[in-house]
Amino acid sequence: MDYRRKKRALSHYRKANKKHFLLASSVTMMAFSTGMYTTQVAKADQTETTTQVQQQTVETTQATTEEKTKLTLNTENSSQKTATENEGQTENDTTVTTTATENMQLQDTEESKVTDTTQTVEAKAEPTETETNKQENVTTQLTDKAQTTVEADKQETQQTTQPTASNEVTAMQETATKNTFTVQTAAFTQNVANNVAVSLTATLTPDHFNIGDSNYTRADAVDLASYQSWLTQADFNKLKQLGVKTAIVKITQGTGYVNPAASKQIEYARKAGLNIAVYHYATFDNTSTGHAEGQHAANTMQNFGLSKDTLIFADMEDESTYSVNAQANLNRFWSALSANGFTNHAVYTGGSYLYRDAVIATVGRDRTWIAQYPYTPARGGHYEQQWRNAGYGAWQFASTAYIPGRESMGSLDVSHDFTGLLTTPVKNQEAGNFDEITLNGNALNIRGWHAADLSASRGHAYVIVYDKSAGKELGRVAYTPTYRQDVANSYAKNIYNAANSGFNVNFSLAGIDISGHELQFIARYSDAANGEGNYTDMWSKGYVLLKNEVGNFDEVKVVGDQLHVRGWHATDRDLNGVTSNLQIIDNQTGRVLRTVNYSAVARPDVVKSGYASYKNAANSGFDVYIPLNGLAISNIKVVANYGSIAALTSRDYRFDHEANYFDDISIRNGNQLHVSGWHAADKATTRPHTFLIVFDKTAGRELARVKYTALNRNDVANSFAGGIYQAGKSGFDTVISLGNADITEHELQVVARYSDVTNGEGNRTDAWSRPIVVAKRDTGFFDEVRLVNDKLHVRGWHASDRVSANTVANIEVIDTKTGRVLRSVTYTPDLRPDVAKNGYASYKNATTSGFDVYIPVAGLDISNITLVANYTTNNYTTKITSNNRNFERNDGYLDKFYIDGNNVAHVSGWHANDKATTKPYAFIIIYDQTAKRELGRAQYTASARQDVLNSYAGGTYNAGNSGFNDIKLNLGKNIIKGHNLQVIARYTNDPKGDGAYTDIWFPAVRF
Repeated sequence: MDYRRKKRALSHYRKANKKHFLLASSVTMMAFSTGMYTTQVAKADQTETTTQVQQQTVETTQATTEEKTKLTLNTENSSQKTATENEGQTENDTTVTTTATENMQLQDTEESKVTDTTQTVEAKAEPTETETNKQENVTTQLTDKAQTTVEADKQETQQTTQPTASNEVTAMQETATKNTFTVQTAAFTQNVANNVAVSLTATLTPDHFNIGDSNYTRADAVDLASYQSWLTQADFNKLKQLGVKTAIVKITQGTGYVNPAASKQIEYARKAGLNIAVYHYATFDNTSTGHAEGQHAANTMQNFGLSKDTLIFADMEDESTYSVNAQANLNRFWSALSANGFTNHAVYTGGSYLYRDAVIATVGRDRTWIAQYPYTPARGGHYEQQWRNAGYGAWQFASTAYIPGRESMGSLDVSHDFTGLLTTPVKNQEAGNFDEITLNGNALNIRGWHAADLSASRGHAYVIVYDKSAGKELGRVAYTPTYRQDVANSYAKNIYNAANSGFNVNFSLAGIDISGHELQFIARYSDAANGEGNYTDMWSKGYVLLKNEVGNFDEVKVVGDQLHVRGWHATDRDLNGVTSNLQIIDNQTGRVLRTVNYSAVARPDVVKSGYASYKNAANSGFDVYIPLNGLAISNIKVVANYGSIAALTSRDYRFDHEANYFDDISIRNGNQLHVSGWHAADKATTRPHTFLIVFDKTAGRELARVKYTALNRNDVANSFAGGIYQAGKSGFDTVISLGNADITEHELQVVARYSDVTNGEGNRTDAWSRPIVVAKRDTGFFDEVRLVNDKLHVRGWHASDRVSANTVANIEVIDTKTGRVLRSVTYTPDLRPDVAKNGYASYKNATTSGFDVYIPVAGLDISNITLVANYTTNNYTTKITSNNRNFERNDGYLDKFYIDGNNVAHVSGWHANDKATTKPYAFIIIYDQTAKRELGRAQYTASARQDVLNSYAGGTYNAGNSGFNDIKLNLGKNIIKGHNLQVIARYTNDPKGDGAYTDIWFPAVRF
């Protein structure tokens, strides 16, 4: 949502001009080839730039004033917001789309192309900034009425930029039909072309203006990311003074990023009296990641203490979200938020977003915040009216707005509200608690806190005592709210007066009989001095106050497998011979789950705190650990009893927490699955049987289950999960045999389960691991595939988890073109200790995985083959495959060639050829090169040539048996003096020396 500032744009101006002239040259050549030039018509609000172009003579310094042919540029910047602070994410490259001859803005152009009538120029932006500087992506495209729009990608990044996709071709063509883009035909002379090229060097930039300037569209909201961390409380106060009503704060991106400045920005905005909305920068491309990002956003909103009705935008602009299922993906994002209670949804996007209409359909136009930047966003101007009339909820119209006097710090994105989407994003929030109600004699003390956004306009605070049994008010006490640091740090911290929301008031009940009456207490903010008028109330639950009994539960907490209950219970009653006990009560059934007697402990603090008049104040304490095994504690209360004569009841407690983590899930030694981690759950109090279950998600079936004994996990006990039942004894670390199950490339999940029955069924609490895909557990390598004389030497190793005593191993020679098996040779695996030492020890046969085989290839066409090493077990085959190998060498040498006095030719040498595998007949042919005719041929049987086998040709078929020695051919009268003769060594499949053959021609010799 932040763009480069103008000063940075100007710093690139000179570099951009070089690219502009290149673009101009390209357009000029296109114009000459078509015999016409192009006029573009576009306009910014109340701004028109007219460039006069004369067809005959052009003076570049007067191009805007006097010429007859006008080139009118109708320009408007349309932008999606960018949030460029992304820690660890990658920013999109910039795609710039412009009409025929308009140049790029703010970016160097690396490549340009012209397409059909829209004449699109795409420019790839160079990264120009460090981790502490912004980067922005700008996309310029042709929109309605031939507007040139600059779409800025909002992804936050530190270093590199990537291309942002523009609309599909069909969308571009649809847009083009609405344009007022006109093409005027004229004689396009060289002078006109030059003038067009010069005009392209002009650079247009959006207006920079101060927020609150009445000449520009009213700024109702600003949006903020970590890059605006420079804003202070004074800046937010100033924004409020300038008429800004709402701050829209980036909270999250993807599934892991949280804006580090968000908490402070929300706090400052709240203190300034601004509304708060938030946004999440989306990167999901399927429903699964859509749900994960929604959960991440919901968790973060809860951590920030945002109310459930806080408005959250899905920022839909990143290329990574491009999907034909974009609507379904976004709906999964919404459903994750809704499941956590956050139901106030809206969409942010821009005109060039590829699936704009699909994502808008999830919320409707009136809940869509559209981004598009005119050069001059005039108040009440054309584009302000255009987007209002189109039915959008809000419009982000500029990224170059400043707080007066703070221009040097940077600009802000500003937006205008049409429907109240931005200016009333959150209902008025309210929260509070009555921490303690105590009665000491006739003195009633009421302590707690009450935070409400409406307290900003309702400044009179009261606590009212209401007798619910009698149906009347007993009285009211005005108070001045006090500082509450705990509230300021709590989930309610974003409510207007959270930090100053405390009350601690005293009320006299002298002369008032409340025996057996149920009282309620009301915390009120009113705009009237007497507490009436317009007000907002917080009501307590009902209390039946006994004047002779008081106490408090200081702590009710799960510690290991017990409930720690600590507090005090003071009374005026005679406790002689009375048994003291604590009871755990099931709130749903009212049943007593467990009773534990206790002996009172000293509590001198109670005496010092104003309760000295109670008979047992000095020894009113209790500090008890109650075993929880077998108790359902999801919804309980605790009661401190003195026999049947006095009872103190705690508030309700819900212990239904659960947490888990799978430290490792991995295949070891064949079908052995190693699983380690921890699983803590409060419901394990009634579900003592622990299981690990392996589920094949691909096959849809359970593979195995094992019962385990929980291990000590002190790290869990000391973590965030420490308050969960048996957190310190929640670990597991075991190996599960999967038997003969075929799990290759299957998706597996492990379930950690607490169950109330011994077989693991019944009532249960499950924790599911992330899915893991079991990769093929076959690996290997072909160390050597080489011809050695008439055999193929194949050496390597093949490690697999699927071998057994009855596994058959073989090597196959495959014709790559036809897929046909040319030859198969079985083998017995060799020792390969090096394989086990090189990281493959977990494979079942790692140490005996070798092969070293010589395969006869006579009769086989090995010009293009592949080698496959197979293991076959019970009709199941696993394999490794080599790269394609081509054997087409043809080597030879003519050692001796002469003709004796009897016209007999003597020929000696050697000929090795890979294609001789299918051509067994060898010939020597004498050819008269001068006369262009054969003089004679003789078949020979190849002889041994160890020297050739040991030479460079040693890897050629039959190299060691490639010789021809003193082959004689009687040429008779065929020799003609002075002719050039050549020797041809041939292998053929024809006994006569013809048919399919392969030759080597030796150099000609003149006789």
